[in-house]
Amino acid sequence: MEKKPRLKVSSGDQILEKSTKGATFLMMGQLFTKLITFVLNNVLVRFLSPRIFGITAFLDFIVGTVLFFSREAIRLSTLRIKDHDDEESISSEDSKGRSDVLQTAVNFAHISMRIGVPLSIVLITWQYRNISNYFIGLPYFTWSIFLIWLSIIVELLSEPLFIVNQFMLNYGKRSQFESISVTVGCLLNCAVILAFEKSWFFSASDKSESSREGVAILAFALGKLGHSATLLLCYYSDYLRTFAPKKTFSLRLTKISTGNSKRDYYFQHDISEHFKKVYFQLCFKHLLTEGDKLIINSLCTVEEQGIYSLLSNYGSLITRLLFAPIEESLRLFLARLLANERTKNLKLSMEVLLNITRFYIYLSLLILIFGPINSSFLLQFLIGSKWSTTSVLDTIRVYCFYLPFLAMNGIFEAFFQSVASGDQILNHSYLMMVFSGVFLASSWLLIEHFDLSINGLIFSNIINMTLRLTYCARFINKFYKDLFTESSSFFFSFRNFKGLTVLSTVVWIVDWWVIGFVKNFHQFFLNVALAAFLLSVILVKERKSLKELFGKNRMSNTKNV
Repeated sequence: MEKKPRLKVSSGDQILEKSTKGATFLMMGQLFTKLITFVLNNVLVRFLSPRIFGITAFLDFIVGTVLFFSREAIRLSTLRIKDHDDEESISSEDSKGRSDVLQTAVNFAHISMRIGVPLSIVLITWQYRNISNYFIGLPYFTWSIFLIWLSIIVELLSEPLFIVNQFMLNYGKRSQFESISVTVGCLLNCAVILAFEKSWFFSASDKSESSREGVAILAFALGKLGHSATLLLCYYSDYLRTFAPKKTFSLRLTKISTGNSKRDYYFQHDISEHFKKVYFQLCFKHLLTEGDKLIINSLCTVEEQGIYSLLSNYGSLITRLLFAPIEESLRLFLARLLANERTKNLKLSMEVLLNITRFYIYLSLLILIFGPINSSFLLQFLIGSKWSTTSVLDTIRVYCFYLPFLAMNGIFEAFFQSVASGDQILNHSYLMMVFSGVFLASSWLLIEHFDLSINGLIFSNIINMTLRLTYCARFINKFYKDLFTESSSFFFSFRNFKGLTVLSTVVWIVDWWVIGFVKNFHQFFLNVALAAFLLSVILVKERKSLKELFGKNRMSNTKNV
């Protein structure tokens, strides 16, 4: 039998190409899923009150918190797993090296369940005892809480298979599976509410507001469970088709053999140590990332929680559709590329970060100029009469100023987490403690003392992101100097924005003083024309970089052929 040749490790350019395609897959998947949730949520928002959106946002926060602390550090750490021979490929699925690497990743994924089960029980029990008696008295509420807990456990069961596909950069499968599961969850959510409204499976005589709210929460819980169950089914079906016949790895916790029984292991030591340091850092990162929800649950009314939930869904739509896939693809690309810290790979990583940062600056300009003026006009078509008396239309203008900080911090922290050593991550964790204190103090001051409500929370988030951005920017600049020369600077490349800054200022003045807040379609189309003009100038300015990018893509496609 002819022996299959072992392939060489993918070069940095090949990993970049795969990551670029992966970002496209994730964007398309996000676009599809968000389009589905966007349409269905616009149906639901006309039936449900801000109070129900507030409690479902709170329950969603609990689910997100448990899943984050159970699996995020594992997902980041397993990307740094190395093969026994760095020069050999780990892309051949039937090789011994590939099997050991994937089995190591699967072993680490088991930690997620061991963290998630006790954490979910403790957190959900604690929060259930502190929830308002009004919600506990709603029909189906206790069953809804149980279904939410069950959805967490079911989703964690799919984590070993997610880790394997993430390590292999199988973006297409992930995007496909997540799109299917989100669609099923949303359809199930809407189907339950529709069934109640049409009295299909519910008593036609009981149409009270409490019953409607209880069913809405039950629908949310069933949607979460449907999402998790579908995701697990998709991943496991793929495992049976792709991996099980070749016995590439076992889903059970399996000892890795090294040829020396005393050195056999379940968990690779250096990855375990990195996991501990990353986990410690993520505790404070999550407090800052999700701290707005903690604050709003403590200092704001349920109605205000519903308003902020709506803002987060609509205001950060571009962040979740565009920025999040780029950020995640960048993190995966850097972690795989820098597993071998060759100078060529380091320089390629900086080149990629430089180009993404420049793109983000341009996009941030467009958001800051046109977002606050147009957002209220667009949002009023999406929300029903129950929200007309709230402050959501005014608050979304302020939220637009927060988006560029959120996006830029995402890519800078992605680079930091992929490049920083364990000790640097640990030091960053201590600094995050300080940032947490600043965030909590500023939130209390702006919300309680100055009575700014949700606007105060947004300003606190901007302060928080500015601190985190500054730290990561200084780290990147030092990394860049050490990599190239002491006289160079990562931010030197951004000093040629003077002309564009002047033009953007002129466009902003014209838009603000001549047109003002958009109130009709005539003003909106004028804004579209101004945005198109500014975008055209940016494209002309970057035409050389765009030609080089498309030129590389054409060469890559030719080689593949």
